[in-house]
Amino acid sequence: LAVAVRIWKTDRTSLAVGTALYAAGDALGAQQSFKVPPSGIIRAVVLTDADDEASVDVKVWFFDSQPTVIAANAAFDLADADAELVQGVIALTAAAAEHDSISNRVKFATASVPYRTDGGLLWVQCEVEAGTPTYTATADVKLQLIIEW
Repeated sequence: LAVAVRIWKTDRTSLAVGTALYAAGDALGAQQSFKVPPSGIIRAVVLTDADDEASVDVKVWFFDSQPTVIAANAAFDLADADAELVQGVIALTAAAAEHDSISNRVKFATASVPYRTDGGLLWVQCEVEAGTPTYTATADVKLQLIIEW
């Protein structure tokens, strides 16, 4: 019995990063929602950085419904009630596939994170795990999800 595998790629979505200095433990950009199939497995995440900020490790947090908003560049302080909404976390670290092309940087990590949503929206908030980036423009950092469903 053959099973067809379907792949869903989201649009590359700007995280709307702030242009002030970030520190480890800060929320990287604004919370975003991605239109996705109602359930699936996140197989990869792609983070593009047009500002080429070196040595920045990022955690990508996934929620099944909208958590309490954490403002860009504020301390990533997840509310207790929001912990129950977490579907998974993917770390984009120096150990992840990182590619530097002089004027930009791309981080790519494979994963196997199952999820289920109500209404086909997957909520995402990124966190600076390590590093102190300062971005030039709010659209410098974009995220794309690759999903099997």
